[in-house]
Amino acid sequence: MIISTLLALETEARNVTNRLVIISDPHLLAPELVTPGSAIDRADAAETKMMAMSDEIMSTLTDSIIDLNPSIVLITGDLTHNGERLSHERMAWHLDRMRQHGIQPLVIPGNHDCNNPYSRQFDGDKTRPAATVTRDEFAQIYSNYGYGESSLRDTASLSYCCEPCKGIVIIGIDSNMDEANTLTSRGDSTDTYYNGGRIKSETLQWVLDRATEARSQGKHVIAMMHHHLVQHFDKEDELLGNYIIKDHNQVAKQFIEAGIHNIFTGHLHVTDAATMKNDEGTDSIVEIATGSAICYPFALRTATLDPHDNTLAIDTRWLTATATCPTLREQGRQRIIAATPGMTAMLSNKAWNKMKGHMGQLKAMLEMGGGKANLPETPQQAAQLVLRHFNEVLSRAMLAVVEGNEQENDVQSIITQAKEGIRAMIQEVAPAQADDLYDFFLTSVYPTKVEPLVRSLLEDRNAVHSLAESHIDDLHLTIHL
Repeated sequence: MIISTLLALETEARNVTNRLVIISDPHLLAPELVTPGSAIDRADAAETKMMAMSDEIMSTLTDSIIDLNPSIVLITGDLTHNGERLSHERMAWHLDRMRQHGIQPLVIPGNHDCNNPYSRQFDGDKTRPAATVTRDEFAQIYSNYGYGESSLRDTASLSYCCEPCKGIVIIGIDSNMDEANTLTSRGDSTDTYYNGGRIKSETLQWVLDRATEARSQGKHVIAMMHHHLVQHFDKEDELLGNYIIKDHNQVAKQFIEAGIHNIFTGHLHVTDAATMKNDEGTDSIVEIATGSAICYPFALRTATLDPHDNTLAIDTRWLTATATCPTLREQGRQRIIAATPGMTAMLSNKAWNKMKGHMGQLKAMLEMGGGKANLPETPQQAAQLVLRHFNEVLSRAMLAVVEGNEQENDVQSIITQAKEGIRAMIQEVAPAQADDLYDFFLTSVYPTKVEPLVRSLLEDRNAVHSLAESHIDDLHLTIHL
Protein backbone atom coordinates (compact mmCIF):
# COMPACT_ATOMS: atom_id res chain seq x y z
CA MET A 1 0.00 0.00 0.00
CA ILE A 2 2.88 2.36 0.80
CA ILE A 3 4.49 1.63 -2.58
CA SER A 4 1.16 2.22 -4.36
CA THR A 5 0.72 5.51 -2.55
CA LEU A 6 4.23 6.66 -3.48
CA LEU A 7 3.65 5.72 -7.12
CA ALA A 8 0.40 7.65 -7.14
CA LEU A 9 2.11 10.69 -5.63
CA GLU A 10 4.90 10.38 -8.21
CA THR A 11 2.39 10.31 -11.07
CA GLU A 12 0.51 13.26 -9.60
CA ALA A 13 3.75 15.25 -9.25
CA ARG A 14 4.70 14.44 -12.82
CA ASN A 15 1.33 15.58 -14.11
CA VAL A 16 1.66 18.86 -12.20
CA THR A 17 5.09 19.38 -13.76
CA ASN A 18 3.66 18.65 -17.22
CA ARG A 19 7.05 17.83 -18.69
CA LEU A 20 7.36 16.47 -22.20
CA VAL A 21 10.36 15.03 -24.02
CA ILE A 22 10.64 15.32 -27.79
CA ILE A 23 12.88 13.28 -30.08
CA SER A 24 12.75 12.78 -33.82
CA ASP A 25 14.02 10.54 -36.60
CA PRO A 26 15.52 7.69 -34.56
CA HIS A 27 15.69 5.60 -37.77
CA LEU A 28 15.88 2.40 -35.75
CA LEU A 29 17.25 -0.70 -37.47
CA ALA A 30 16.37 -3.83 -35.51
CA PRO A 31 19.40 -5.94 -34.50
CA GLU A 32 17.62 -9.01 -35.90
CA LEU A 33 17.99 -7.48 -39.37
CA VAL A 34 21.77 -7.25 -39.20
CA THR A 35 24.33 -10.01 -39.66
CA PRO A 36 27.82 -8.46 -39.53
CA GLY A 37 29.56 -8.12 -42.86
CA SER A 38 30.42 -5.74 -45.65
CA ALA A 39 26.78 -4.94 -46.49
CA ILE A 40 26.03 -3.16 -43.21
CA ASP A 41 29.55 -1.66 -43.14
CA ARG A 42 29.10 -0.06 -46.58
CA ALA A 43 25.65 1.24 -45.81
CA ASP A 44 26.69 2.66 -42.45
CA ALA A 45 29.82 4.35 -43.85
CA ALA A 46 27.71 6.17 -46.45
CA GLU A 47 25.44 7.80 -43.83
CA THR A 48 25.69 10.85 -41.61
CA LYS A 49 23.42 8.84 -39.30
CA MET A 50 25.00 6.32 -36.91
CA MET A 51 22.88 3.67 -38.54
CA ALA A 52 24.63 0.56 -37.20
CA MET A 53 24.34 1.95 -33.65
CA SER A 54 20.70 2.99 -33.89
CA ASP A 55 19.39 0.39 -31.45
CA GLU A 56 22.07 1.12 -28.85
CA ILE A 57 21.41 4.84 -29.19
CA MET A 58 17.66 4.29 -28.78
CA SER A 59 18.31 2.16 -25.70
CA THR A 60 20.50 4.90 -24.21
CA LEU A 61 17.88 7.54 -25.04
CA THR A 62 15.22 5.40 -23.38
CA ASP A 63 17.32 5.23 -20.20
CA SER A 64 17.78 9.03 -20.31
CA ILE A 65 14.06 9.60 -20.80
CA ILE A 66 13.22 7.32 -17.88
CA ASP A 67 15.65 9.36 -15.75
CA LEU A 68 14.02 12.62 -16.91
CA ASN A 69 10.63 11.19 -15.86
CA PRO A 70 8.34 13.16 -18.20
CA SER A 71 4.62 12.67 -18.53
CA ILE A 72 4.70 12.47 -22.32
CA VAL A 73 7.27 11.64 -25.02
CA LEU A 74 6.66 12.85 -28.57
CA ILE A 75 8.47 11.12 -31.46
CA THR A 76 7.94 13.05 -34.68
CA GLY A 77 8.38 10.35 -37.29
CA ASP A 78 10.93 8.22 -39.12
CA LEU A 79 10.84 5.75 -36.27
CA THR A 80 12.60 3.14 -38.41
CA HIS A 81 15.44 2.89 -40.90
CA ASN A 82 13.26 1.99 -43.88
CA GLY A 83 9.95 0.85 -42.45
CA GLU A 84 10.98 -2.72 -41.57
CA ARG A 85 8.32 -4.54 -39.59
CA LEU A 86 10.95 -5.93 -37.20
CA SER A 87 12.30 -2.42 -36.63
CA HIS A 88 8.82 -1.16 -35.75
CA GLU A 89 8.37 -4.02 -33.31
CA ARG A 90 11.75 -3.24 -31.76
CA MET A 91 10.79 0.44 -31.44
CA ALA A 92 7.55 -0.58 -29.70
CA TRP A 93 9.68 -2.61 -27.28
CA HIS A 94 11.68 0.52 -26.36
CA LEU A 95 8.44 2.46 -25.92
CA ASP A 96 7.08 -0.31 -23.73
CA ARG A 97 10.02 0.28 -21.37
CA MET A 98 9.04 3.94 -21.04
CA ARG A 99 5.39 3.05 -20.51
CA GLN A 100 6.31 0.64 -17.72
CA HIS A 101 7.70 3.68 -15.85
CA GLY A 102 4.46 5.64 -16.17
CA ILE A 103 5.60 7.62 -19.22
CA GLN A 104 3.27 7.96 -22.22
CA PRO A 105 5.07 7.93 -25.59
CA LEU A 106 3.15 9.19 -28.63
CA VAL A 107 4.35 8.69 -32.19
CA ILE A 108 3.54 9.85 -35.69
CA PRO A 109 4.84 8.18 -38.87
CA GLY A 110 7.54 9.68 -41.08
CA ASN A 111 8.17 9.15 -44.77
CA HIS A 112 10.41 6.13 -44.02
CA ASP A 113 7.89 4.23 -41.91
CA CYS A 114 5.12 2.73 -44.05
CA ASN A 115 4.91 1.01 -47.43
CA ASN A 116 8.64 1.41 -47.92
CA PRO A 117 10.00 -0.45 -50.97
CA TYR A 118 13.56 -0.15 -49.64
CA SER A 119 12.99 -2.18 -46.49
CA ARG A 120 16.07 -4.39 -46.29
CA GLN A 121 17.86 -6.97 -44.18
CA PHE A 122 21.68 -6.85 -44.02
CA ASP A 123 22.98 -10.38 -44.33
CA GLY A 124 26.76 -10.55 -44.32
CA ASP A 125 27.98 -9.32 -47.70
CA LYS A 126 24.50 -8.99 -49.19
CA THR A 127 21.16 -7.36 -48.57
CA ARG A 128 17.76 -8.89 -49.15
CA PRO A 129 14.21 -7.57 -48.88
CA ALA A 130 12.58 -7.38 -45.47
CA ALA A 131 8.87 -7.08 -44.73
CA THR A 132 7.64 -3.51 -44.36
CA VAL A 133 4.30 -2.42 -42.83
CA THR A 134 1.05 -1.06 -44.18
CA ARG A 135 -0.53 1.99 -42.60
CA ASP A 136 -3.06 -0.22 -40.78
CA GLU A 137 -0.23 -2.37 -39.44
CA PHE A 138 1.60 0.76 -38.26
CA ALA A 139 -1.47 1.80 -36.25
CA GLN A 140 -1.78 -1.69 -34.80
CA ILE A 141 1.86 -1.86 -33.67
CA TYR A 142 1.57 1.56 -32.01
CA SER A 143 -1.91 1.04 -30.56
CA ASN A 144 -0.58 2.05 -27.13
CA TYR A 145 1.23 5.09 -28.52
CA GLY A 146 -1.42 7.29 -30.09
CA TYR A 147 -3.53 4.81 -32.04
CA GLY A 148 -5.58 3.24 -29.28
CA GLU A 149 -9.20 3.57 -28.26
CA SER A 150 -8.53 6.64 -26.14
CA SER A 151 -7.61 8.67 -29.25
CA LEU A 152 -9.86 10.29 -31.81
CA ARG A 153 -8.76 9.09 -35.25
CA ASP A 154 -8.97 10.87 -38.58
CA THR A 155 -10.55 8.51 -41.11
CA ALA A 156 -8.50 9.88 -44.03
CA SER A 157 -5.00 9.52 -42.56
CA LEU A 158 -2.92 8.34 -39.62
CA SER A 159 -3.65 11.58 -37.77
CA TYR A 160 -5.09 11.42 -34.26
CA CYS A 161 -5.99 13.55 -31.27
CA CYS A 162 -5.66 12.56 -27.62
CA GLU A 163 -5.49 14.01 -24.12
CA PRO A 164 -2.75 12.04 -22.32
CA CYS A 165 -2.75 14.48 -19.39
CA LYS A 166 -5.74 16.48 -18.25
CA GLY A 167 -5.93 19.72 -20.17
CA ILE A 168 -3.13 18.86 -22.67
CA VAL A 169 -4.39 17.90 -26.12
CA ILE A 170 -1.88 16.39 -28.53
CA ILE A 171 -2.72 16.45 -32.24
CA GLY A 172 -0.53 14.08 -34.25
CA ILE A 173 -0.69 14.99 -37.93
CA ASP A 174 0.09 12.53 -40.71
CA SER A 175 1.85 14.50 -43.47
CA ASN A 176 3.15 11.56 -45.51
CA MET A 177 2.53 10.48 -49.10
CA ASP A 178 3.46 6.80 -48.80
CA GLU A 179 0.03 5.73 -50.03
CA ALA A 180 1.41 6.53 -53.51
CA ASN A 181 4.46 4.28 -53.04
CA THR A 182 4.65 1.16 -55.18
CA LEU A 183 6.39 -2.06 -54.17
CA THR A 184 7.48 -4.91 -56.41
CA SER A 185 7.30 -7.12 -53.31
CA ARG A 186 3.53 -6.55 -53.39
CA GLY A 187 3.15 -7.16 -57.11
CA ASP A 188 3.72 -3.66 -58.50
CA SER A 189 5.85 -3.32 -61.64
CA THR A 190 8.35 -0.91 -60.04
CA ASP A 191 9.49 0.38 -56.67
CA THR A 192 8.63 4.04 -56.13
CA TYR A 193 9.02 6.10 -52.98
CA TYR A 194 7.68 9.54 -52.06
CA ASN A 195 9.35 11.49 -49.27
CA GLY A 196 7.54 14.81 -49.71
CA GLY A 197 4.74 16.01 -47.48
CA ARG A 198 1.21 17.32 -47.58
CA ILE A 199 -1.92 17.39 -45.45
CA LYS A 200 -5.01 16.08 -47.20
CA SER A 201 -7.87 18.60 -47.37
CA GLU A 202 -10.18 16.39 -45.29
CA THR A 203 -7.40 15.81 -42.75
CA LEU A 204 -6.69 19.53 -42.55
CA GLN A 205 -10.33 20.26 -41.71
CA TRP A 206 -10.29 17.46 -39.12
CA VAL A 207 -7.19 18.96 -37.46
CA LEU A 208 -8.69 22.45 -37.42
CA ASP A 209 -11.92 21.13 -35.88
CA ARG A 210 -10.03 19.26 -33.14
CA ALA A 211 -7.91 22.32 -32.29
CA THR A 212 -10.90 24.65 -32.24
CA GLU A 213 -12.84 22.27 -30.01
CA ALA A 214 -9.93 21.89 -27.56
CA ARG A 215 -9.34 25.64 -27.36
CA SER A 216 -13.05 26.29 -26.77
CA GLN A 217 -12.77 24.01 -23.74
CA GLY A 218 -9.79 25.95 -22.38
CA LYS A 219 -7.30 23.18 -23.11
CA HIS A 220 -3.67 23.48 -24.23
CA VAL A 221 -3.00 22.32 -27.79
CA ILE A 222 0.33 20.85 -28.87
CA ALA A 223 0.75 19.63 -32.45
CA MET A 224 3.35 17.35 -34.02
CA MET A 225 4.07 16.35 -37.59
CA HIS A 226 7.01 14.87 -39.49
CA HIS A 227 7.45 17.41 -42.31
CA HIS A 228 7.99 21.11 -41.79
CA LEU A 229 5.10 23.56 -41.74
CA VAL A 230 7.15 26.75 -41.30
CA GLN A 231 10.22 27.58 -43.39
CA HIS A 232 13.37 27.27 -41.30
CA PHE A 233 15.34 29.35 -43.75
CA ASP A 234 14.25 31.61 -46.58
CA LYS A 235 13.42 29.75 -49.80
CA GLU A 236 13.31 26.35 -48.09
CA ASP A 237 10.21 25.61 -50.15
CA GLU A 238 12.18 26.28 -53.35
CA LEU A 239 15.47 24.63 -52.44
CA LEU A 240 14.25 21.71 -50.29
CA GLY A 241 10.62 21.36 -51.25
CA ASN A 242 10.34 17.74 -50.09
CA TYR A 243 11.00 18.81 -46.50
CA ILE A 244 8.07 21.19 -46.13
CA ILE A 245 4.41 20.43 -46.79
CA LYS A 246 2.63 21.69 -49.86
CA ASP A 247 0.70 24.97 -49.41
CA HIS A 248 2.55 25.47 -46.12
CA ASN A 249 1.87 29.21 -45.82
CA GLN A 250 -1.88 28.83 -46.18
CA VAL A 251 -2.00 25.82 -43.84
CA ALA A 252 0.04 27.66 -41.20
CA LYS A 253 -2.35 30.61 -41.28
CA GLN A 254 -5.29 28.24 -40.78
CA PHE A 255 -3.51 26.59 -37.87
CA ILE A 256 -2.96 29.97 -36.22
CA GLU A 257 -6.63 30.90 -36.66
CA ALA A 258 -7.68 27.58 -35.10
CA GLY A 259 -5.48 28.22 -32.06
CA ILE A 260 -2.47 26.03 -32.89
CA HIS A 261 0.52 28.14 -31.89
CA ASN A 262 3.22 25.48 -31.76
CA ILE A 263 4.18 22.37 -33.67
CA PHE A 264 7.03 19.88 -33.21
CA THR A 265 8.56 18.43 -36.38
CA GLY A 266 11.64 16.60 -37.70
CA HIS A 267 12.58 15.23 -41.17
CA LEU A 268 15.44 17.62 -42.10
CA HIS A 269 17.70 16.44 -39.24
CA VAL A 270 18.34 19.97 -38.00
CA THR A 271 17.74 21.32 -34.51
CA ASP A 272 16.03 24.58 -35.30
CA ALA A 273 13.09 26.77 -34.36
CA ALA A 274 11.24 29.12 -36.66
CA THR A 275 8.21 31.35 -36.41
CA MET A 276 5.58 32.55 -38.84
CA LYS A 277 3.16 35.41 -38.24
CA ASN A 278 -0.34 35.88 -39.58
CA ASP A 279 -0.98 38.56 -42.20
CA GLU A 280 -1.83 41.16 -39.56
CA GLY A 281 1.27 40.40 -37.51
CA THR A 282 -0.90 39.91 -34.43
CA ASP A 283 -0.50 36.17 -33.95
CA SER A 284 2.01 33.47 -34.86
CA ILE A 285 2.96 29.81 -34.85
CA VAL A 286 6.35 28.50 -33.70
CA GLU A 287 7.76 25.32 -35.21
CA ILE A 288 10.35 23.42 -33.20
CA ALA A 289 12.26 20.96 -35.40
CA THR A 290 14.46 18.39 -33.69
CA GLY A 291 17.43 16.74 -35.38
CA SER A 292 17.77 13.01 -35.87
CA ALA A 293 18.33 11.09 -32.65
CA ILE A 294 21.08 9.07 -34.37
CA CYS A 295 22.83 11.95 -36.11
CA TYR A 296 25.13 14.67 -34.73
CA PRO A 297 24.50 16.51 -32.46
CA PHE A 298 22.12 13.80 -31.09
CA ALA A 299 19.50 16.21 -29.76
CA LEU A 300 16.52 15.65 -27.51
CA ARG A 301 14.29 18.37 -26.15
CA THR A 302 12.35 18.86 -22.97
CA ALA A 303 9.26 21.05 -22.84
CA THR A 304 7.70 22.12 -19.55
CA LEU A 305 4.18 23.49 -19.51
CA ASP A 306 3.29 26.28 -17.11
CA PRO A 307 -0.51 26.15 -17.12
CA HIS A 308 -0.79 29.44 -15.22
CA ASP A 309 1.28 31.49 -17.67
CA ASN A 310 0.10 29.36 -20.60
CA THR A 311 3.71 28.89 -21.74
CA LEU A 312 5.90 26.02 -22.86
CA ALA A 313 9.56 26.30 -21.84
CA ILE A 314 11.73 24.30 -24.24
CA ASP A 315 15.26 23.22 -23.45
CA THR A 316 17.67 21.20 -25.60
CA ARG A 317 20.23 18.65 -24.51
CA TRP A 318 22.41 16.14 -26.29
CA LEU A 319 23.36 12.51 -26.04
CA THR A 320 27.15 12.41 -25.80
CA ALA A 321 28.00 8.72 -25.39
CA THR A 322 26.68 5.17 -25.25
CA ALA A 323 28.01 2.17 -23.35
CA THR A 324 30.20 1.03 -26.25
CA CYS A 325 30.90 4.44 -27.80
CA PRO A 326 32.24 7.05 -25.36
CA THR A 327 33.13 9.33 -28.30
CA LEU A 328 29.70 9.25 -29.94
CA ARG A 329 29.39 13.02 -30.31
CA GLU A 330 32.81 13.48 -31.93
CA GLN A 331 32.28 10.52 -34.25
CA GLY A 332 28.96 11.99 -35.35
CA ARG A 333 30.58 15.37 -35.94
CA GLN A 334 33.24 13.80 -38.14
CA ARG A 335 30.52 12.14 -40.19
CA ILE A 336 29.02 15.54 -41.00
CA ILE A 337 32.44 16.77 -42.11
CA ALA A 338 33.08 13.64 -44.16
CA ALA A 339 29.71 14.00 -45.89
CA THR A 340 30.35 17.56 -47.06
CA PRO A 341 32.21 16.67 -50.28
CA GLY A 342 29.35 14.44 -51.40
CA MET A 343 26.77 17.14 -50.63
CA THR A 344 28.93 19.73 -52.41
CA ALA A 345 29.23 17.49 -55.47
CA MET A 346 25.44 16.98 -55.49
CA LEU A 347 24.79 20.73 -55.44
CA SER A 348 27.45 21.27 -58.08
CA ASN A 349 25.85 18.65 -60.34
CA LYS A 350 22.48 20.35 -60.01
CA ALA A 351 24.03 23.67 -61.00
CA TRP A 352 25.87 22.00 -63.89
CA ASN A 353 22.67 20.47 -65.24
CA LYS A 354 21.06 23.91 -65.30
CA MET A 355 24.03 25.64 -66.91
CA LYS A 356 25.58 23.03 -69.21
CA GLY A 357 23.65 24.23 -72.26
CA HIS A 358 25.04 27.74 -71.79
CA MET A 359 28.71 26.93 -71.10
CA GLY A 360 29.85 27.73 -74.65
CA GLN A 361 28.08 31.09 -74.58
CA LEU A 362 29.49 31.85 -71.12
CA LYS A 363 33.03 30.96 -72.25
CA ALA A 364 32.76 33.24 -75.29
CA MET A 365 31.50 36.10 -73.13
CA LEU A 366 34.33 35.71 -70.63
CA GLU A 367 36.93 35.68 -73.40
CA MET A 368 35.64 38.80 -75.18
CA GLY A 369 38.36 40.91 -73.56
CA GLY A 370 41.11 38.69 -74.89
CA GLY A 371 41.75 36.57 -71.81
CA LYS A 372 41.32 32.83 -71.50
CA ALA A 373 38.43 31.26 -69.56
CA ASN A 374 39.14 27.98 -67.78
CA LEU A 375 35.60 26.68 -67.41
CA PRO A 376 35.06 23.06 -66.38
CA GLU A 377 34.08 20.77 -69.22
CA THR A 378 32.42 17.97 -67.23
CA PRO A 379 30.28 17.79 -64.10
CA GLN A 380 33.17 16.04 -62.34
CA GLN A 381 35.51 18.94 -63.11
CA ALA A 382 32.85 21.39 -61.90
CA ALA A 383 32.50 19.49 -58.63
CA GLN A 384 36.26 19.46 -58.11
CA LEU A 385 36.40 23.21 -58.77
CA VAL A 386 33.79 23.87 -56.11
CA LEU A 387 35.40 21.49 -53.63
CA ARG A 388 38.81 23.16 -54.00
CA HIS A 389 37.40 26.47 -52.90
CA PHE A 390 34.43 25.69 -50.65
CA ASN A 391 34.82 22.32 -48.94
CA GLU A 392 36.07 23.65 -45.60
CA VAL A 393 33.67 26.58 -45.34
CA LEU A 394 30.72 24.39 -46.29
CA SER A 395 31.68 21.96 -43.52
CA ARG A 396 31.71 24.83 -41.04
CA ALA A 397 28.33 26.04 -42.28
CA MET A 398 26.81 22.53 -42.18
CA LEU A 399 27.92 22.01 -38.58
CA ALA A 400 26.50 25.38 -37.57
CA VAL A 401 23.14 24.63 -39.16
CA VAL A 402 22.67 21.14 -37.65
CA GLU A 403 23.79 22.31 -34.18
CA GLY A 404 21.29 25.19 -34.03
CA ASN A 405 21.88 28.75 -32.83
CA GLU A 406 24.10 29.27 -35.85
CA GLN A 407 24.98 32.81 -34.81
CA GLU A 408 27.15 31.39 -32.03
CA ASN A 409 29.57 29.96 -34.61
CA ASP A 410 31.31 33.16 -35.80
CA VAL A 411 29.04 33.74 -38.75
CA GLN A 412 31.05 36.65 -40.09
CA SER A 413 34.15 34.47 -40.30
CA ILE A 414 32.21 31.84 -42.28
CA ILE A 415 30.84 34.51 -44.65
CA THR A 416 34.29 36.05 -45.12
CA GLN A 417 35.81 32.65 -45.91
CA ALA A 418 33.02 31.95 -48.42
CA LYS A 419 33.65 35.27 -50.16
CA GLU A 420 37.35 34.50 -50.34
CA GLY A 421 36.45 31.15 -51.93
CA ILE A 422 34.30 32.88 -54.54
CA ARG A 423 37.11 35.30 -55.37
CA ALA A 424 39.63 32.46 -55.70
CA MET A 425 37.27 30.44 -57.91
CA ILE A 426 36.67 33.42 -60.19
CA GLN A 427 40.42 33.97 -60.37
CA GLU A 428 40.92 30.36 -61.46
CA VAL A 429 38.13 30.37 -64.04
CA ALA A 430 38.62 33.83 -65.59
CA PRO A 431 41.93 35.37 -64.42
CA ALA A 432 41.81 38.29 -66.85
CA GLN A 433 38.30 39.32 -65.75
CA ALA A 434 38.62 38.36 -62.08
CA ASP A 435 38.58 41.81 -60.48
CA ASP A 436 35.66 43.10 -62.54
CA LEU A 437 33.64 39.89 -62.04
CA TYR A 438 34.22 39.85 -58.29
CA ASP A 439 33.21 43.52 -58.00
CA PHE A 440 30.06 42.72 -59.99
CA PHE A 441 29.30 39.84 -57.62
CA LEU A 442 29.75 42.01 -54.52
CA THR A 443 27.70 44.95 -55.77
CA SER A 444 24.97 43.38 -57.90
CA VAL A 445 24.60 39.67 -57.06
CA TYR A 446 25.47 39.22 -53.39
CA PRO A 447 23.22 41.92 -51.81
CA THR A 448 20.00 40.77 -53.47
CA LYS A 449 20.45 37.10 -54.42
CA VAL A 450 22.89 35.63 -51.92
CA GLU A 451 23.12 37.71 -48.75
CA PRO A 452 19.48 37.29 -47.58
CA LEU A 453 19.70 33.50 -47.91
CA VAL A 454 23.09 33.35 -46.19
CA ARG A 455 21.86 35.56 -43.35
CA SER A 456 18.73 33.44 -42.98
CA LEU A 457 20.74 30.22 -42.77
CA LEU A 458 23.62 31.42 -40.61
CA GLU A 459 22.00 34.09 -38.46
CA ASP A 460 18.81 32.17 -37.73
CA ARG A 461 16.58 34.79 -39.32
CA ASN A 462 13.35 34.23 -41.22
CA ALA A 463 11.87 36.50 -43.89
CA VAL A 464 15.10 38.52 -44.01
CA HIS A 465 14.72 42.23 -44.89
CA SER A 466 10.92 42.10 -44.68
CA LEU A 467 8.45 43.48 -42.16
CA ALA A 468 7.81 39.92 -41.01
CA GLU A 469 11.50 39.23 -40.24
CA SER A 470 11.95 37.26 -37.04
CA HIS A 471 14.66 35.57 -35.01
CA ILE A 472 14.19 32.87 -32.40
CA ASP A 473 16.53 30.91 -30.16
CA ASP A 474 16.76 27.36 -31.52
CA LEU A 475 17.80 25.64 -28.32
CA HIS A 476 16.29 27.41 -25.30
CA LEU A 477 13.00 29.19 -25.81
CA THR A 478 9.65 29.85 -24.17
CA ILE A 479 6.57 29.96 -26.34
CA HIS A 480 3.00 30.95 -25.59
CA LEU A 481 0.33 28.37 -26.19
